[in-house]
Amino acid sequence: MEMKEYMSQTGISIGDQHTFRDWGLLLISISISSPEAKTKVIDVLGGDGHIDMTEAFGPVRYKNRTLVFSFILLDRRPEIWHGISSRMKNYCHGKKMKVTLDSDPGYYWEGRLSVESVKEDQVYSSIEITLDAFPYKYERADSQEPWKWDSFSFVSGVIRYIGEVEITAEENKINIPKGNMRSVPKFFVSQNSPDFSVDYQGHRFRLKAGWNRFPQISVGGEEDVVLYFSGTGKVKVEYRGGSL
Repeated sequence: MEMKEYMSQTGISIGDQHTFRDWGLLLISISISSPEAKTKVIDVLGGDGHIDMTEAFGPVRYKNRTLVFSFILLDRRPEIWHGISSRMKNYCHGKKMKVTLDSDPGYYWEGRLSVESVKEDQVYSSIEITLDAFPYKYERADSQEPWKWDSFSFVSGVIRYIGEVEITAEENKINIPKGNMRSVPKFFVSQNSPDFSVDYQGHRFRLKAGWNRFPQISVGGEEDVVLYFSGTGKVKVEYRGGSL
């Protein structure tokens, strides 16, 4: 396949629709802004500068970021432009959806979409899709999904697959690899003794059958996290990594 032909077929997936394969859009450019940090500063009365408290109570948090995708549509007739434009807007305009870039298949973005379209002349129209997105892009595979060879990034990807783990007196811990986005994991317990629990930073949390979630437990930060368990049982630890 020639490079020109390949480039004309790349695009983005919005939900289960692809901008080229389903709508015939030719991707021209992608703009991904950096998210603004949520800073907290205190002015020093009568002094120079300020006191920066941004990281006093944990890692830096970020505001949403904007992604802009520019396309052209070789429609040649106004009625084709009207039809494609309406299909796209009915499908995703104003809605919160998942977006995956062909050039970055190991991740997806999530946010609210807007679609703008202009009929430039008798040959083509320009279409712009804007995504007001969560600051982090999410890894496509979470800790309970085996990683996929075709979408895995050998540059920045992390294999997080854990699956179901049987906890015994001898095998009583699960290691969670470090990452770039902190998240609160969920625990699914399919079998447990009465004293089945998980320890995190000196605190013990009782695990009952079914789903469990504790906001005090977070993983995926700058250091690996080792979860120690008491009692016996079978547990799945579900979480998803991300990156700026």
